[in-house]
Amino acid sequence: MNKSIKFSVFTKPWKDISLEQLAGKVAEMGFDAIEYPLRDGYQVQPSDGVVGMKKLGRVFKEYSLEIGSVAAGMDVRFVEGSNEVIGVDEALFEGVREAGSKIIRICQNMNGALGFHKNIESIRRTYDAMLPFCEKYGVTLGVQMHYGESISNSAETYILLKDYDPKFIAAVWDSGHSGLAGSDPRIALDTIWNQLCMVNFKASYRIRTNGPEAEEAAWHEYWTTGRHACGSWKAAAEYLKQRGYEGIICMPAEYDDIEHVEEYTLEDLDYIKKLMAQ
Repeated sequence: MNKSIKFSVFTKPWKDISLEQLAGKVAEMGFDAIEYPLRDGYQVQPSDGVVGMKKLGRVFKEYSLEIGSVAAGMDVRFVEGSNEVIGVDEALFEGVREAGSKIIRICQNMNGALGFHKNIESIRRTYDAMLPFCEKYGVTLGVQMHYGESISNSAETYILLKDYDPKFIAAVWDSGHSGLAGSDPRIALDTIWNQLCMVNFKASYRIRTNGPEAEEAAWHEYWTTGRHACGSWKAAAEYLKQRGYEGIICMPAEYDDIEHVEEYTLEDLDYIKKLMAQ
């Protein structure tokens, strides 16, 4: 297995313990890094600013762990009717840098009333406003696909990001959401390979929630372990090895069976490590 790969975990499930306890738990689980949810109600919140992010990086460094990425909301405001920017949350970029991280991960929603192409124009306008801050602080905006009314697959991600320098605005491939989009992981990864900054290994499939007597079918996404994903982790791992992937592999630790989140996360970490080592 490529020794430059870092295995990371999204710490969203463990919000009710201290920062030190969280770092100890992650280290004990066998990870190299974390993705931190910079949200209200977590150990470090947006209101804690740069000082809080410095503390985050310092505590995890004491446990020999990296802040691989930060999941955060982006706030960009424009003068109505023009491209003039009123405000970008610059402190977020500075805080991410001070925590020792290089990636801010977002999912990109779309406005269903606009249609695809108008959405792309609008989203790029926002990214253009953030680009100077990515450059100033050496931070990459990582755009992750997400099923639904969002940028939901690798083809859409490619179209959105193709004109940006991936040092600053790049793609996060997510096996779970790519699987829900029906993509072959090898084709999906190849589509955005030159834009890729991080890979999420997540697993889902769809369950029909009503019977054939219903007027219209209804479906539910079920988040499960990697061996049961509708997008093959094995095929994705084989492609990553073939191309010599050297970045972060993040385990999002999201399962519908929430009572077994830690157990399933450890199972999936073991599974992906074995796949990457074969």
